Amino acid sequence: MKRSGFDSQLKMLNNICLTERESSESYQKVLSKVNKVKKRKNIGDILGRPITGIATMLVLVVAGLFLNDLVNFSINQPGDQTPSLADEDNSIVEEKRNACMDSNVELSASSILVYFECQGFEEPSPPSKAVLREVKSGEKVESRIEYAVKQLIRGPSKEEIKEGFISIFNEETADSLHSIELQDSGHLIVDFVDFSKIIPNGSTSASSFAMMETLNKTVSQFAEVETIEYRFDGSCSGFFGWIERICTTYEADDYRDLEENTKKFLLEKSEVLFNQLMAKQWEEFANNINIERGLVYSPYSNVGDSDDLHFSKEEVRRFAEDQKLYSWSWDQSEAEFKATPNDFVENLLKKRYNYTYKYDEITYNDSKAGTMINTIHDIYPNAIYVEYLDEPDRESLEWGYYQAIRFVYEEIDNEWYLVAIVRGAHNP
Repeated sequence: MKRSGFDSQLKMLNNICLTERESSESYQKVLSKVNKVKKRKNIGDILGRPITGIATMLVLVVAGLFLNDLVNFSINQPGDQTPSLADEDNSIVEEKRNACMDSNVELSASSILVYFECQGFEEPSPPSKAVLREVKSGEKVESRIEYAVKQLIRGPSKEEIKEGFISIFNEETADSLHSIELQDSGHLIVDFVDFSKIIPNGSTSASSFAMMETLNKTVSQFAEVETIEYRFDGSCSGFFGWIERICTTYEADDYRDLEENTKKFLLEKSEVLFNQLMAKQWEEFANNINIERGLVYSPYSNVGDSDDLHFSKEEVRRFAEDQKLYSWSWDQSEAEFKATPNDFVENLLKKRYNYTYKYDEITYNDSKAGTMINTIHDIYPNAIYVEYLDEPDRESLEWGYYQAIRFVYEEIDNEWYLVAIVRGAHNP
């Protein structure tokens, strides 16, 4: 067959685009019509016309082969293969698990935010992420707050659950709101019907923390709210008694721009730590280390490897007098940079040969450059790090002196501690 003829038939087949089921049904229709013809015709008449009978049989055979090829052609097109059920399911689960982790929403005049927990992070406390709910523009603030709380206690939608959102609230708690009262002072009272029996595990520390976090973040989005109080059937002690706390009033500012507040705090903390490190003020520096976790030092970005150094809080505190030689870096020729802690700062962090480091670029929880895979968030999934970077011009010979110091923090018992220092470098 000529190429042009083949292309013409291929185009025709692509335009047909029958599914396997459709092809099967079409084939059955062909057979059905043939059977009707058979019934109408006399067998003897057909046998009396051997050429016509043979032609009929050939038509049936060709039609069958054509439809069979059509089905196989449709199924086996490159790039159109349907993944196996197991593979498809796994990819879907992975996508759904991570969907809420990457979700970001922007507030508008016709929307409010509702906060739910997001799966995909390690326990005990998955972070809360916002979803949008549409409202009528121009609604009174009290009505908007009431709508936001009602949406929260209804729980995430089925689609949001598929994306990884979870909540202590569900359809059974959807009608549990008694009233919303926003006083002139900015004090907000949220009064619920007692739903403690509907959520038997809500009084556990993890569940109650998550519940209060999502409640407070949801109502704190409204600028008119200054303080927040929750009640069961008019009783503050009734609500908080259920979660084994005393009647508490929350400050809305504590839940506004929480991430921005954390960022500001850790950037300021890192500046202090950086200056203490450069000045070798080890006692002050050690005050930022958790006594149980200690401090990890990684010579390169792949923290968690066998060349990491591990120090206790007390060991760091005594670094000024420590004369032990530690391996702070190495290169592909297996040459190591061994030095005391003080010499490590002077001859590796502050300068290298004739190059003096400035560290004039600072980034938050991200790395601008690197020559090795950064594994900080693999080893410390709940960590936040601040990077101090000195990156010479890539076109210059000095780019080989590229170096970063990353201060890695984790929140432990509501305090941010330094858990690791991860160095990034081109050369040791």
